[in-house]
This record gives sequence, C-alpha cells and structure tokens, in this order.
Amino acid sequence: MTTTWKKQILALGIVGALAAGLPSVQAQGLMDQATGEGLNVAFYNFKPYAYVDENGELTGTDVDTLKAVLGKLGGQIADAKAIEWGALIPGVKSNRFDVVAAGMFVTPKRCAEVRFSEPTFGIQQTLIVTKGNPHGVTDYDSIAEMGLTVAVVSGAAQAGYAEASGVPDDKIMQIPDNPTAIAALRADRAQVYALSVPGSREVVKGVPEQDLEMVPPFKIVAGKLAMPHGAFAFRKEDGDFVDAFNVELTSFIGSPEHLAIFEKHGMEADELPSQMTAELCEG
Repeated sequence: MTTTWKKQILALGIVGALAAGLPSVQAQGLMDQATGEGLNVAFYNFKPYAYVDENGELTGTDVDTLKAVLGKLGGQIADAKAIEWGALIPGVKSNRFDVVAAGMFVTPKRCAEVRFSEPTFGIQQTLIVTKGNPHGVTDYDSIAEMGLTVAVVSGAAQAGYAEASGVPDDKIMQIPDNPTAIAALRADRAQVYALSVPGSREVVKGVPEQDLEMVPPFKIVAGKLAMPHGAFAFRKEDGDFVDAFNVELTSFIGSPEHLAIFEKHGMEADELPSQMTAELCEG
C-alpha cells in the first residue's frame, strides 16, 4: 500500500471519528449481526479471490482478508454461498447476502448500486491463449485487429475492455466460468480468454496439460489506464457499517498478515491498492 493512499484515507476523517468511539445508530444493525450470528457472504468460485480448496474449505485473498477484518471487529462469517457472477450484486441488494467477497472491481456503474469498502488490491490486465500464442495476441487492440473471439466472464469488466477496444459484440463470448473458457480455447471457439493477472496465473498454473499461457501484463486499454481495484460490496444502506469496517481494513492492508495472505494465494506486493474507492467510483 502506498503512503499517499494511506494519507488519503486519513484525510477523509472517517478513521478519526470512528476511532473516537462514535459509531452511528444505523451501523448497529449489521454490526450486531456481524458480532452475533455473523454475516452471510456471497462469493464467486474463482482463484485467487474466493474458492473451495482440496480440503473443502473456503479460502482465497478476499475470504481470508474478510475473516481477518471481521475478527478485528469481533465479528465472523455465518455462511458463504457460491453464486454466479451476474447474481452477486442483485443478491446483496435484495438482502439475500450481506457482503460480496469475490475480487469484484470497483466501477462507477457498480458504485451506483452498492457501497464498496476501500480496495484490497489493484492489478494489471493480461490475456490467456493456447501455448505458443499462435495468433501473436498482445492486448485487446490486437484481438480487434485480427478479428478474434475473446471469452469473458459474464458481467466482468473484461467485456467492457473488449468493447472499448473495438471488438464487436459477436466476437465477445460471455461465459460462466473458467472450465467453459478453457474448453472454448481448446476447441478454437474462442482464441483468447480475458482476465486480470492474478486470475490468469491461477488458470494457467491449474491446467495439468500445460497447454495455456498468459501474455505479458499491460495497464493501458483503449488508450486509458486499466488497473482495476477490487473491494468488498455491501448494501448502500449499510454504509455506516462499511465506515467502521474500513477503519480496520485500511490498517490491515499491506500489513505482514495481509501480505502473507497475498503470498499464500499467489498475489504479489506490487498488487496492493494505489487508489481509493471514491476516486474509482468517479471513474
């Protein structure tokens, strides 16, 4: 975490007010639930953010960070359910869940629907191709120029990146998960699978056939910086709880405990956040 990022958090005045013992009445409902029976969590089964390991345990950078921060508040997770990506925000808005822990990128469109915590990571983009990169793909522009089909997780930011780079709609394949994308690559129904760097690392590492690779990471998409930041998503009406949550979260991010979570799940220190949620919501 950068020093500038820390200073911006402190400048908000939130930390001082909450640390002084001034939690609002509105925050108390979700806080009582967090410190009582616990929060109901929605996750998207995707490494490294949230996934079920070989022992059947839910883990990942988002999950482990959420557990740690809730623990500092005296809270816990009551239940967690794997949900399709497109149903995560509707689910939390309809009170089906209390928080989304899914490596979800903070975007202006999503900010209009949910209240995000401060970010937990900031990452570059890459693309997955079959071994040897037969088409010489380098970025989204190259996909558009060559008329290739790119697979993207339905509802994920990569669909917007492809569109902004001039990839036509009929060349953007919306898929539900990694296995579907991998199958599409191998069958040549898609020539590229678009993901952020941490997710791509896990996909490439996880195929025993070792027939996939990722292109060198890049930050610019359609002439603009595309280094998205991920955060936890809550209901807008739980904003006061999120303020309290952020006090502990911003102290935790970049700590040895947090960096150990990163290392455990294959993320790196240069993927710590460098922007605040308010900036990201403005676009």
